[in-house]
Amino acid sequence: MYDGLNRMNPIGVPTRNVTVVTRGGRHAATVGAGGVGARSYAAPVSIGVYVAVFIVALVASTVQSSTGFGQGLIAAPLFRLLHPDLLPVPIVVTGLLIAVLVARQNTQLRDVRAIAPAVGGRFVGIGIALVLLATLSERGLSLLVGVIVLSFVLLRVSNVRLPQSTATLAGAGAASGVGGTVAALGGAPMALLYVQHAEARDFRGPLAAYTLIGSSLTILALLLAGRFDLEALKLIGMLLPPIGCGMVLSRWATPVIDRGYLRPLVLVLSGCSAVVLILSEIFV
Repeated sequence: MYDGLNRMNPIGVPTRNVTVVTRGGRHAATVGAGGVGARSYAAPVSIGVYVAVFIVALVASTVQSSTGFGQGLIAAPLFRLLHPDLLPVPIVVTGLLIAVLVARQNTQLRDVRAIAPAVGGRFVGIGIALVLLATLSERGLSLLVGVIVLSFVLLRVSNVRLPQSTATLAGAGAASGVGGTVAALGGAPMALLYVQHAEARDFRGPLAAYTLIGSSLTILALLLAGRFDLEALKLIGMLLPPIGCGMVLSRWATPVIDRGYLRPLVLVLSGCSAVVLILSEIFV
């Protein structure tokens, strides 16, 4: 159900104030450059939904704190089913907080230099994402991101080994920019490229640096698209307790992952996330 008047958002793309009735309740929203996004109020979160969100965020933040990536891959598809207003702003902001901690512990200057081409590609990907947000439906965007991530997974499973070069880093960064801005799934392309060439201890530094820079750019793009509001800030606060618990649990999870479980973890998380995202948009 939609009603409202056309207006211009901060980046000059026509939008419309609407009221949307979804499976999560009644939401005030805008349609346009940012797709459909909560603007003034959202349905209350039930105790059952919050418990489910807490568990998902706890697991996601534990993985992210242990490896340098993974929060969006685990949480984004499930949050879309549990409470869609948690996407994209709250999950991107909390992912940035985790990235700050992981980068502080693991990232060195050489890691920042190594990911420079990917950061450049991220700029391109964010620009593409803003155009897509203004032209495609939310469902179409989510399906596109799911297909991109699943394609990366299938390439990895088929033993196609991509070299870690300026071109492949830039391409992965561009794909990451699209996925991160549209559906909070920015980690998969970079992780799937890096996991071919690095062990867990060498994986965390570059991925944490990239997540830190990339999430900052995505947040800036979302600000320009008018996606930040009071409800988004409240939902960020709702995610902070499980995020903090996950950071603590990562002290015990990190040694386990370092025993050789990084590659299967990357493939499983990326593949399952893409499949769940695609199926949820087709059947839910």
